[in-house]
Amino acid sequence: MTQLTPLGLLKILAQVTAIMVIPVVGGTVAGIVIDSSLGTAPLAVLIGLGIGTLVSVIGIWILIRTGVRKGYTETSNRHGS
Repeated sequence: MTQLTPLGLLKILAQVTAIMVIPVVGGTVAGIVIDSSLGTAPLAVLIGLGIGTLVSVIGIWILIRTGVRKGYTETSNRHGS
């Protein structure tokens, strides 16, 4: 397995940031728009925030699962056994 470079780590940081920020902000903005059109005060914002958070958690889980399948933890398993 090749070692991650600073550029590779920066790429992972950008992916994690995008996976976490975009759904949460998108859900919140969608909630604000829905609340303003329906006249419900914080209900749609809270629902949008919850859905955005759930999407972020699933996205991070998929990113970690993909990294494990590619072998990011492979060297620790080889040397540990």
